Amino acid sequence: MLSATLRVTPDLATFSDVPSENDDLAPTLIQQTSPDRRTRKRDARRDHLLDLAADIVEDAGVDGLTMAALAQAADYATASLYTYFASRSALLAALQQRALLLLHDLAEQRLAQWQAALRKATPTPTDQAASLALLWAFSDLFLSAPQTHPREFRLQQQLLVNAGAENTADAAGVVPVAMLVLDVPRRLLAAAITSGALHPQPPTSNPLEESLEGSLVRTFAWVLGLNGALMADGLSTGLPTTGAALGEVLTQGLLQGWGASPQDSALARSLAQSLGQSPSRSLGQSLAQSLEEQS
Repeated sequence: MLSATLRVTPDLATFSDVPSENDDLAPTLIQQTSPDRRTRKRDARRDHLLDLAADIVEDAGVDGLTMAALAQAADYATASLYTYFASRSALLAALQQRALLLLHDLAEQRLAQWQAALRKATPTPTDQAASLALLWAFSDLFLSAPQTHPREFRLQQQLLVNAGAENTADAAGVVPVAMLVLDVPRRLLAAAITSGALHPQPPTSNPLEESLEGSLVRTFAWVLGLNGALMADGLSTGLPTTGAALGEVLTQGLLQGWGASPQDSALARSLAQSLGQSPSRSLGQSLAQSLEEQS
């Protein structure tokens, strides 16, 4: 599992850290063990504070998360929180980083499971169908996030629409973690191009005229589109459909627009729908059924 630990200042010494005058070995032992023990205790307290902060966001939204509110929930003096988080902005950034890492770990774990299942499937799907099936499986995973990981998902969405909640420096610190999450779909899109399931992306440049990898550009378009589809569930007027259904239509349109053949796309969709079931047997049944329907 990946983890992100922000650099922190060690705790000030407490009475329990003072060496005993009756033990000549105590100073040496404390020098060897106290830093690790203090770090573990501090990390545990910091994680607990982030848990409480997540509770506040869930109950009162991002705007309701203040240092004073967190201090009250933790029964801390407000000033003491600044030894863990330099500001409210830093607190939000730490909360966002933790949520993103959890989502990244989930995606990597599921990807490994999907790939193992596809390798065991009988008959073996083509490289093109397998690479598209992984893209469909990721789409399904993303679209299920509001139900499977509601806290983390809602936090990301609220921060997207709360401009200025984090200052520039803290927001910049979140970017590497966000890019780590986006690397999963980027790799899947690149593999689909390599397999021939998708056409290569034409050369693209950013506003500074710097070249951008085609798979990364498609990743931004796809993930932002899926996120936007899920935001539709929060519209006060309501829609005669769901964000997940809209996201599925979006994924289908993008994959076909990027070059996926209708036959491979249909087969891949069937395979992806079976990836969450009993791995190889369900995949084999889906593959055999799809091939029979297409013959």
